[in-house]
Order: sequence, then C-alpha cells, then structure tokens
Amino acid sequence: MPISGNASYIPTANDFLGHWQLVLDAAPATPFKVKLPNDTLVTRAIFEGMRDLLQSQDADVRAKLTHLDLARGTTEITKVKLLERLNQFIVKLDGKWQDTHFYAARPYAPGIRDGQKVFSDPMFDMMTLWESINAGPAPAGVTLPLVLPPTDLQATPMAQGEFASMVSSLQFQFADERAKLQKVTLSRAKRDETQADMYGVMKLYRDDLPSDMMAFPTLVETMPRLTPLPGHTPQPVSASATFEAPDKSRIVYGESTDPMLDRYQLRGHVGTEYDEVFAEVIANNAPSDPREFVSSFGLTEPGVHMVYKVFVILTTDNEAGSAPMVVQRPLAAVS
Repeated sequence: MPISGNASYIPTANDFLGHWQLVLDAAPATPFKVKLPNDTLVTRAIFEGMRDLLQSQDADVRAKLTHLDLARGTTEITKVKLLERLNQFIVKLDGKWQDTHFYAARPYAPGIRDGQKVFSDPMFDMMTLWESINAGPAPAGVTLPLVLPPTDLQATPMAQGEFASMVSSLQFQFADERAKLQKVTLSRAKRDETQADMYGVMKLYRDDLPSDMMAFPTLVETMPRLTPLPGHTPQPVSASATFEAPDKSRIVYGESTDPMLDRYQLRGHVGTEYDEVFAEVIANNAPSDPREFVSSFGLTEPGVHMVYKVFVILTTDNEAGSAPMVVQRPLAAVS
C-alpha cells in the first residue's frame, strides 16, 4: 500500500521487504542494495531492522498515548465534580446571598473542555469567596461555616477545605497530563525520524531498481508503490462502534458498491480525536467478509479510549475513511 500516513508505514515496508527478497532470489550473485546520498549502503537486512525499530517505536507511542488518555480521564472526572460543586455553590448564592456584597463576587461556571487557567480561575474565586462567606455574617436561615450537601456524583457533604484540596489536586493532575503529553511528543518525534529514513530508502529502492534489474522486467513492474495509481476516490461507508466486555470493540460498517473495491481496513489509536499521525492498521477485511471488525487493540486498561475509522481501499490504493468512532473501556467491570 502507498504511504498515506503513520498507519501505512509498516504495511508498505513489509511490501518492500517481500519484493526485496524476490530480487535477492533472482540475482543472488549481486545482492541489490540501496545507496543513500551519503554513500551508505542499505541491505535488506538493515531495512528489516529499521522496520523492526519502527514497530517498537509505534508500540512506545501507543503506550504513552494510553498513559496520556488515562491522565486526561482523571482530570476530566475531577473537573466534572468541581463544576458540579461550583454550580451548587452559585445556587446557594442566588438563594441566600442575593442582596449581599458576596453576590456580586460570585464566579461564573467555565466549560468542561476549558484549559487549566480558564477552568481553574473560577474555582480559585469560589474557594476564596467561600472562605469569606464562612467568616460571616450569616443570612437568615443559614448556618456557618457553609457546607454543601451531597450530590449525584459525590455522596458526602463538602466543606470549603475539602473543595480547596480538590482544586489543588486538579493543578497536579493538569501538570501530570502536561508531562505525559510531552512524553508522547518526544516518542512520536523519534518514530517520525525512523519513518523519514525508511521513506528515503523506499524511494531510492524504486529509483535504483529498474537499472539494476533490467534482466527481470516483471520484478521492475511489480515494485511496491509509494503513491496511489491515478484514479478516483471512493465514497466512504458509514460505521458504528460499541464496547463489548471485557476488553473489545465491535465495529460494524456499511457496504461499498465501488467496482474497484479491494478491501476494508480498520485503523485507530488510543484517544478521543482521530489523528492520522497516530493511527495504526488494526485489521483488514475482504469484500466478501462479514462487515464487522472485533478487536481488543489498545483497550488494555479500564478507562482507556480508542478512536477508529473504517477505510474503503480500491485496487489503485485510493481510499476514503468513515467518520471517526470512539469507544471507551469502562472504569467499572461490565458483566
């Protein structure tokens, strides 16, 4: 398959390795090598080592994405709980402090997707205002210090000190998430360097092989491609994904009626927003196979998310992906 993003590097490298072996079998006396611009010679064994390195780097990126996704999940749980308490606090102000100077200082609720500063500032404001309210005076019918009653998400009452501790914990969670994001970035950078080196070898392979293997025109004609053949882009298919206990996703997709259909391909990666730079090929289905994929790829821990696309791939290697689908392995056991 041609190079179309991260997901295509390993399959394409495998195509080149298979073809390279045929070339070596056809002309064992003069083993074909790729000569880099710096005069370094790359043998098939060296290129295979590059492929193996890339596979291990892909696994490392995947592991770090998992750690990042779980950290983001922890942060989001805390944000949801804090936001619930802030809304509860504002309701209290609206009901009991409306005619006081405290009311004018009430914070406004941020969005659950807001970043650290935008989300945390109203929480700091609430923490400070709550402390001032506890110092009095108390409106009629109110006992100080103010304690917020249990909620749907939090089964126990909450005092100001506990809220302050949760706000502080959120800052550490944001920092942990940021550190894990940096580790993903570094791991991906190493992997991208290997991909760039491999692409250079594969391009030179295609450039150099025709002149070296003129006596074997069939091998020249069947060289793996780095770009699709001219042709049309297929229509994508609709698809849906559901979690199946204990650790699998079931992806069901519609039928492509394109006469040049070659296969359906499932790609995905850990996370909630599909990005081709992280996606990996998970499975392929022939046109005649049942139109579903069942996979445990990536769902290694409770709470982790996987995002998928189903691709329609033609015999020309032109392709089109479905809308992204997200599945989460639940934090609690599912029976």
